[in-house]
Amino acid sequence: MSHIENPYAPTMSPAIREDASLDGELATRSERFAGAFIDGIINLIASLPLAFGVGMIVGATMGDTVVSQLVAQVLGGMIGIGIFVAIQGYFLATRSQTIGKMAVKTKIVSDSGQPLTFAELYFKRYLILQVASLVPFIGGFVGLADALAIFRANRKCLHDDIAGTKVIKIDPSLR
Repeated sequence: MSHIENPYAPTMSPAIREDASLDGELATRSERFAGAFIDGIINLIASLPLAFGVGMIVGATMGDTVVSQLVAQVLGGMIGIGIFVAIQGYFLATRSQTIGKMAVKTKIVSDSGQPLTFAELYFKRYLILQVASLVPFIGGFVGLADALAIFRANRKCLHDDIAGTKVIKIDPSLR
């Protein structure tokens, strides 16, 4: 009996993924901007008081020198990174989304459309460029290059290239 004639043989058609939303359409640039803007405002509001306090303490203890300004910048950046993880970490780990991505109905997946672990998302997609942006004098250029990369045809930022990710639209009824 051939495979086609056997009614108990496994199907030859490709498997259907449980979460078909992972094959979703790429998010638009405006959706990506809106999500990042929302996340940026949230992080700014949460981290500004602490970063300002660190700046005041460093200035009071080290004086107003180039070294004290660099120390304050790096410490402020590290506080910002910690606050980002505290606010967004749970959502990244459980939904592959930040609050901004939830608001605009987008989600992060691998280039192949598969879900990612928190470690894959955070360490590859966020932390590398967050740390690079803290490097004095060139950090701002890193952030600018990351953001401007979205104007390429594939609509991916540098952090997407580094992590092998893409941002897709999701069906609002799924989450």
